[in-house]
Amino acid sequence: MPEEKLTGLTPDEKLKKVRNEFHAYIDKNINEISATLPVFFAHIITMLNDSFPGLKDEAHDEFIDSITYRILSASHQGKNIQFVEKVCANALRAKKGQRAKQGTDIIAGMELLKSEDYAHAAKILKDYSHLDATIGAAVAYCYYMLSMKEVATLREKASRTDDKERRPNEYELLAREEMLRLANSRPPINAVRELRIREEEEPLLRRAFWLMISCALEWFPNEKGFLFVGLEKAKRDKNPEMKNEILKIATERFFDDIFFLKEMYRFKLETRDGDGAKAVVMQMIQQFPDGVEPLYFGLMISLLSPKKSRYDDFRKLLLMREVPEHIPGIMDVAYQVMNNDPRQALAILRELKGKFSQFDYYFVSLEYLLPDTAAEDQKRNRRAKKVLIDSIDRFCMKELGIER
Repeated sequence: MPEEKLTGLTPDEKLKKVRNEFHAYIDKNINEISATLPVFFAHIITMLNDSFPGLKDEAHDEFIDSITYRILSASHQGKNIQFVEKVCANALRAKKGQRAKQGTDIIAGMELLKSEDYAHAAKILKDYSHLDATIGAAVAYCYYMLSMKEVATLREKASRTDDKERRPNEYELLAREEMLRLANSRPPINAVRELRIREEEEPLLRRAFWLMISCALEWFPNEKGFLFVGLEKAKRDKNPEMKNEILKIATERFFDDIFFLKEMYRFKLETRDGDGAKAVVMQMIQQFPDGVEPLYFGLMISLLSPKKSRYDDFRKLLLMREVPEHIPGIMDVAYQVMNNDPRQALAILRELKGKFSQFDYYFVSLEYLLPDTAAEDQKRNRRAKKVLIDSIDRFCMKELGIER
């Protein structure tokens, strides 16, 4: 068993160090541990009680979960449902918290999914699919893979199969049902702690998630819920490729949905695709000709245009919508900053302070920031411009009632 040297470390660092030592020990001695599971888990409990007195139940159980995961991953018996159940039974007896069974079940279910024991994995994970979209998609994936296995078996037996006439089998219907439930309830993404333990399996979970989103979009082309869930997943994973794919589908299928258009607009700005952002704004204007939001977004985009006429056109259109006068005024400050004329920007800002004293608290902060937008240090200059433009954008959107 590992002997820990814990002097000089914080409690969290000590726990992490001990956990890593036990992981290494498990990898080297998995056969002996598998044969004496009760003894091994008893040693873990004794070590935690002696070395970490007062350890919170959640931290205690998280440590046990990490040990459980490591044993199942290291053992060649990890594909054996009887062995998985035996490991989980010992782990469960070692845990303290109210969520003890949930954590152990999720780890076991994910291990069985990895081992392609889809039937047992789905049975275990189904009770927790409402907690996390990743689990819901994993359950649907299990049903879908069982469906594919059944189809392959039937093909081998049949002399001829017409896929176009094939009806969904029972497992595929279960997969569809699970995905519909996910789309309607929209559980959070990566909310369950036990999923974060399984760093090694993350690629598998991601593949399963996106496969099922793809299938669901084919099965239910008019259901927006899958796009919302997929978009949230792409954001959480910081996955621009999948975010782009989801938004492309969303803005094509639901071209008059302002939420998806705004998301695509922001995405184009994030990726510095000015032409793409302009195209989205034009699509917004076409779909919502009387709306203020598209015109405001157009005004923001025109800050990047070398043609002042484009900025002036959007400004006039906004004034025709009778937006508050201070909105175009503060945007004029932004326009002058982007055109490297801080003196003119300051003059406009001081004029606004005289007209709209209720916003003095905000105008003063902009006045303080303006000199940095003309700094000789280009890094400082760019940073100041970004801060100022972002600030003005947030202010204007709040004043216009536009949700971010």
